[in-house]
Amino acid sequence: MIKTIVRSGVLIAALSGITSAGYAQPSDASVILQFQRAADTYVFIQRQDERRGASSIRQVEGELFTPLAAAAFRARIRGAASECDLPGRGEGGFVVPSVSTSAADTESLPACLTAVLPHLPSELEYRAAGVALVLVDRRRNIVVDVLHAAFP
Repeated sequence: MIKTIVRSGVLIAALSGITSAGYAQPSDASVILQFQRAADTYVFIQRQDERRGASSIRQVEGELFTPLAAAAFRARIRGAASECDLPGRGEGGFVVPSVSTSAADTESLPACLTAVLPHLPSELEYRAAGVALVLVDRRRNIVVDVLHAAFP
């Protein structure tokens, strides 16, 4: 009887991370860790290219804000929405910049929002362009990635 209960408990624990599609969903922590590693890799490559005098890599939208990372970011932003004045609630008329273009028309995020987002290397920062969260390379003042519809 006790073995059956223990086996059932182990089976329930194992199945709790499995979706109806039959595969395990990564945890928020592992998704955020993957995002941070991708950001660190971007910065490392930029530093190497700068030392060599080589042209920098061209980013592609969604390389850092993968679908899983996008979902994790949106969940964190929704969680902070009640305590924070989110960007994107203004009049509109904003233009979301493309990846590898100037970040001049973006705005800073409030501290209450950056506190819930993953830590970034010093060369990168989060900014807003309307309802989009924009990841900006501070040194080059260009957009590295865009998370559309980030702010409710």
